[in-house]
Amino acid sequence: MLTETKHQPFHDALDLEALRERETWLSGQRQAFESALNEAPLAESLGILVDTAIAALGSGVRAAFYLTDADGTALHHLVGMSADYAQAADGFVVGPESFACGLATHTGQAVLTADVRNDPRWEPWLWMAAKFGYRGCWSFPIHTAVRRFAGTFALYWPEPREATPHDTERAGMITQTAAIIISRHERAEQRLAAIHKLQETQSELESELRDSELLRQISLELLDEDHEDALYGKLVEAAAKIMRSEVCTVQIFHPERGPAGELQMLASRGLPPEGVRLWERVSGDSGCTCGEVLRTGKRAIVEDVANCAFMAGKPDRDVLLAAGIQAGQSTPLITRSGKLVGMISTYWTKPHRPSERDLRMFDILARPTADLIERKRAGETQRLLLNELNHRVKNTLAVVQAMAQRTLTRHRDPKEFAKSFGGRVQALARVHNLLSSTSWQQAELRELIDDQVLLGRTDDTRLTAVGPIVRLDSQLALHMALILHELGTNSIKYGALSAPTGRVSVTWVADDALRIHWAERGGPRVTPSSTIGFGTTLIAQSVKGQGGEAQMTSEPEGISWNIVLPLGSGIVAEAHAAPMNARTESTTGIIDTCSLDGRRFLVVEDEPLIGLDIVAALESAKADVEGPVTTVKKACELIEQSRFDGVLLDANLHGDPVDLIADALSQRDIPFVFVTGYNGNALPEAFRAIPVLSKPCSSEQVIEVAASLVARAPGSQRNEPARLVETAT
Repeated sequence: MLTETKHQPFHDALDLEALRERETWLSGQRQAFESALNEAPLAESLGILVDTAIAALGSGVRAAFYLTDADGTALHHLVGMSADYAQAADGFVVGPESFACGLATHTGQAVLTADVRNDPRWEPWLWMAAKFGYRGCWSFPIHTAVRRFAGTFALYWPEPREATPHDTERAGMITQTAAIIISRHERAEQRLAAIHKLQETQSELESELRDSELLRQISLELLDEDHEDALYGKLVEAAAKIMRSEVCTVQIFHPERGPAGELQMLASRGLPPEGVRLWERVSGDSGCTCGEVLRTGKRAIVEDVANCAFMAGKPDRDVLLAAGIQAGQSTPLITRSGKLVGMISTYWTKPHRPSERDLRMFDILARPTADLIERKRAGETQRLLLNELNHRVKNTLAVVQAMAQRTLTRHRDPKEFAKSFGGRVQALARVHNLLSSTSWQQAELRELIDDQVLLGRTDDTRLTAVGPIVRLDSQLALHMALILHELGTNSIKYGALSAPTGRVSVTWVADDALRIHWAERGGPRVTPSSTIGFGTTLIAQSVKGQGGEAQMTSEPEGISWNIVLPLGSGIVAEAHAAPMNARTESTTGIIDTCSLDGRRFLVVEDEPLIGLDIVAALESAKADVEGPVTTVKKACELIEQSRFDGVLLDANLHGDPVDLIADALSQRDIPFVFVTGYNGNALPEAFRAIPVLSKPCSSEQVIEVAASLVARAPGSQRNEPARLVETAT
């Protein structure tokens, strides 16, 4: 009993120390839980457990918590160690080849290293242990209900130390507490995320309702056709609200202006004056988002103007940045038929990319905007057409009235009056039909000649027409139709076309003016008249009214007319057609077909019968003919090996283009014509100035066209190249 009494105080002291240690752990646990319940940051709650461990285990020891990233492949320091150590250990790999905390997290088992210097796996990291002053490192995995292993709790000892069961028991208490706190924190974060998502959804729904109501109001206002211009201002306001932008513009598209068309400003909101001036009209070479849409045909979004590639070096970029605009987008306005009619754009003062929801709502607004612009354009077109129709009807009635009065003064016989006046009215009717096929835009001079001269009563082989493609506007076409009608009617009644052997040649050039030469040969002998008929007066006055001159020359062999009209007065010559030399006054206008004797020609034609017919026609004029050739390859070989005075070239060989043949001929300065049933627009674009002989064609027409090629050949004494050779159909 004495012995037991002697040692009792020692045992009581041990029990008291254990109680104190247990109280430290429990108090730390309780404080950490309270911190978590009070929604303190995770680092703060786990920091209490770190302080508890240090207080319970003694001075010199350090503790820390590490958590895994979302995919569980790396560890990141949360609390406990210094900032330098946290930075050095950040991203520590989790896996079977790792050690310490990385291995503990992977296996779910504690990794207890009594002395890091004795563990080979620590060799690459001994520098860190030495720098931060520890020898022992214990790592305990943290298991939560949310994630399998969420991280580790680590203890660092200044001296080597083996872990006792008591140590692992206390560490287990810490990790269990940490797991509960971490799980609660993660669940709280999930709840907050769900609440935030719910709030976002509610906000989006409210925004959707507001924008939908805005769209409904705009749609109702679009029904008002009396205040269209004011609607564009409301549209840009609505677009800015939907896209939450500071600037918005809407533009109308004019496809006829320039290669890519042109945009014209209709309304804007928030755009500075310099921007309004710069983007009043936008073409395809503009550096703004609208120009990019014209180039690509797709919506253009620029999240950061300063770093936009297609804006680099463009004044548009500088203007936008000077106005504080840093992002923008342009959306094409497409009608229900798929036609581009305009553009609507929004801009922001900060780098920005619109959300899919905003773009979806914006597209809903874009459709009625496209409809409004299409309606505006249709209304303008309708008003223009009505005004133009009214103008043309009155002009036509005035012309008919004048023709009736002038014809009546020349013909007292009712039958003669009816015949003459009726013919002139029919001439007007025919040109009206011709212009209707082009929506009253223009008529080709060649078609007018066919339509007004032949009248279906003359063999078309007796009319030759040579010249470039020239288009006349509707007003000039009406005058030219009456001029050609008078010339053709006079020739059929009294001139060359009244005799079986008579012929008419019409040639024209378009250099500094449109010069038309009409020549008749082979008809009755011409006797000069002492009086001037109405037809002559009509021709002279019609030409004079267009700022030109008309002069008739009467020779025993036939009459000729020289008509000169200034370019620009409703005359458009083919852009690719080079100017031709004008005829001299001594030129008869009839091509010398005897010049083919001994001349060498190449015929390229894939239709055998047509090719043989062309060859036979040329050979009948004593020409030397090669062909018919039916392939591009063979034709190019012959052109390379031989020299020809002229080539008659089909515009299409078995469905293949003939550009290579035309290139070879042009490079060698060999004159050629296209023999084709296509019109000028169907020919290769680079060669639309080349003469055309329309199929079907007679032998006489083939010979005359070949003679015109000889006249154009290098070294020829004639200096009058033919640009367009066609025959009446």
